Order: sequence, then structure tokens, then C-alpha cells
Amino acid sequence: MSGFQDWLFLGKPISAIFAAWFYWDFYRRTYYSGQGKSFTTLSFFYGMIATGFALAWEIIVFDLFENSPIFFKALMIGAIPEETSKAILILLFLKQFKSSSNLADGLYFGLTLGASFGCIENVFYSFKLDFWQGLLRAGTSLPLHTFSGGILGFFILKKLQSRKGNLSYLDLVSVFLLLTGLHGLYNFLLIQGGLGTVYIPLLLGLSFLILELLVVQAEVTLPFELLQAENLFVDDYSMIRKFSRYDSWLRAAQSKENIKEIPLLRDLSTIRSFVSVLLFGVPIFCLNFYLFVPEWIPYYLANISTLEFITLFMEYPAWLGFLFLLRGMINPSFFRERILKIPLFLSVNLGKEGEEEPSLAYSLSRKGFYSPVIREPELNKETEVSFYIAGKNFEKIPVVPVWKNFRPEDPEHESGALYRFPKIPWALLTWRWFIRLKQQYRNTLDAFSGIKT
Repeated sequence: MSGFQDWLFLGKPISAIFAAWFYWDFYRRTYYSGQGKSFTTLSFFYGMIATGFALAWEIIVFDLFENSPIFFKALMIGAIPEETSKAILILLFLKQFKSSSNLADGLYFGLTLGASFGCIENVFYSFKLDFWQGLLRAGTSLPLHTFSGGILGFFILKKLQSRKGNLSYLDLVSVFLLLTGLHGLYNFLLIQGGLGTVYIPLLLGLSFLILELLVVQAEVTLPFELLQAENLFVDDYSMIRKFSRYDSWLRAAQSKENIKEIPLLRDLSTIRSFVSVLLFGVPIFCLNFYLFVPEWIPYYLANISTLEFITLFMEYPAWLGFLFLLRGMINPSFFRERILKIPLFLSVNLGKEGEEEPSLAYSLSRKGFYSPVIREPELNKETEVSFYIAGKNFEKIPVVPVWKNFRPEDPEHESGALYRFPKIPWALLTWRWFIRLKQQYRNTLDAFSGIKT
């Protein structure tokens, strides 16, 4: 083996390690101050265990699905074992530290575990694949593992820090199925090869956008220790925060004051713009080779296929440009301070028959609602509520007050309470969503008619 071939052989695992470091450090520096080096070390260690667990699982089931259709095989031998292994290890760790961890910690732990998982996996693959195939896999599977790990970490910790009941696991299960499907599709495109590899950056972009939104959600959520001091959980806080943002709109509308517009995106820095322009320029530069001197490509890049060239040197730089352009661009204040316009007023009667207190609610979920009240409710004692929504009554729905906001020393304070449903009122929720969609449809038609006139 010549010296050049030796370096080429070593370059494959090195590229996998570098890609893992890049994506991990990219997010660590951008978003996370962290809990110290031991937290990061444990994340990498748990990633190693998850990799071993997934590898053993894949070896056991390989013969069972070897002759299955490609997509089914991609799911059963790759996506399901790997995503499940990551989820189990993230759960085992975060369950021990759920009281002292914030959503940002869960996201970072999962992200680091995913980077560790992807790094080890790609080092293994680097010795089996050709250089360009190994480089393509390292450059694409690593961000996929990193992003999916971060998303899993966020939702697993959110589940652990939410109240039990009301299908509290639904969000986590839905996200797990989505990530497994995306991972299976990625494996399918990679196994099938050909034109399918061109679509891989689109999967990365979708995972990246989901992670960016979760990073912002983690930033605007209070630390769990503070919430627990008020006997609140993460899902409680989201309902209360939504009510306060709707209520701010109502007060501003009544006082006729101007509502401050908060942009969704932050301002773009000069350095970030420059780096993004350079990265977006690489595909344009390489396109000239592809269109005018395609014979130069295999001459300078030995054994590379046309589709590998397009993916690695045209699509992937554009993906990195997209990454640099949008990382941290979503403005947390948009989700924390922006006033929400009320989509639908909900008329509420709280209390059993003969003891009702009329009130209102601005939002409703399968878990419950927050409502302003005058009479101080007895916490954790079941009562009843009736809703009147768009001409339809929903009566005697059981609810339990789990938190109250009363300040007897402040006569101007608007008191309220958070109510949870012991059983999900599906009929109420279905009707409410139907009316809301109908209202949104009418608003859209009105907006278009206004544009035409």
C-alpha cells in the first residue's frame, strides 16, 4: 500500500471523527453553557453504550430481514435499533437527574450522545466503504444522529418533567416515530443509491429546523427547579404562559395601545453572512466543472461517481451554508414575549350546579386550561366545568384544579387557576378544533378578498 493510499485509508475514520466534533462543537458553542465536563463525558460514554447495544441488536435481527424490501430492511436493521438504543440510554440517564436538569440539558445530552453514536458507527463503516462513500456517510449520518439525539433528549426530559396522565407520552411517541421514519428513509436512500442520495440534505434540513425550534423552546421555559417550587410542571407552565400572552393582547386591544411586533428571526451578522455566501458559492463553482468540463472530475477526484460529486460538492456545501445561515437565527423573544391574538373565546362555567362561577379560557388542550377565577378553588379536589363554544354546550366535564395564582395582599392582581382534565374530553376538543379551523379558513378568505380589492 503506497503512502498516499495509507493516508487515504486513515482519512476515512478521521473524517468521521472530525464530522462528529464539528456538529457537537457547533451546537455547544452556539447554545449551551453546560453543566461541566463530567456531563459531556457521560454523554459520550452513554453514546458508546448505545452504539454497542444497537450493533448487537442489528446483528441478531440481520438474518431475519436480510431479504426484506429495502425500506423495511432499512427500518428493522437500522433505524429502529439505533433510535431505540439512543432513546433508552437518554431515558436512563435523564431519569436520574430530571429534577436538576433543564430542557436545554436534556437537549444537549441527547445531542452529544447522538454525536458519539454517529462517530463510532461511522468509524466502523469507514473501514468497509470506499473513500467517497465513507465521506458521504460521515457527512450526512452524523448530523442526522446528532439532531435526532437532541430532539429525543428534549422530548424525553419534557415527558419526565410533565404531569402524568392525559396521554403525556403522546408527544414523545409521535416524535420517536417521526425520527425513526426519517432515519429509515435516510437508510433507504443510502442503500438504494443513485438519484435518491440527492434528497438526503432535505432530511437533514428538516431535522435541523425541528431542533432549532426546540432549542428556542428550551430557552423560554423556566428551570424545572423553579417550576417545582411553585408545584408546577413543564406542561403546566406552557398552558399558563399561553394564557398570559393571549391576555396581554386582550388588554392591549381594550386600551387601544400599539402592539409591539417582535420578529421571528434575529438580525444576521456580517461574519455569518460572509461564511454563508462562501459556502453557497461552492456549488456554483463546482457546477461549472459539472457542466463544462465533467471529464476533469474523475481526473482530480479518483473513483467518485457523478451523484457523489453532486451530493458532496454541490448539495452538501449548500447544506452547510443553510446551517451557518440559520443556526441560532430564531428569536426566543418571539416565543416568550410576542403577544398572541386570541383565536377563539371559550365561555366557561366553573363549579358544580348551583355554585357556578362564569369565566373564560383562551386556549384549550387535552391536558387542561387556565382560567381567571374570583373564588379560590381547593387544589386537587375534583369539580365540574361547562363550556359554551360556538352555539354548543359541553356540560359537567370533570376537572381538577392543580395550581392557583392568588395574592390576597394585592387587590389589583387578577387571580386564576390551572385546571387539568382527569379524562380527555375528546368531543369538546374535536368541536373546538373544528370551529377554530373554520374560523381560520374564513380569515384566510377575508385576507385574500382584501388583497384583491
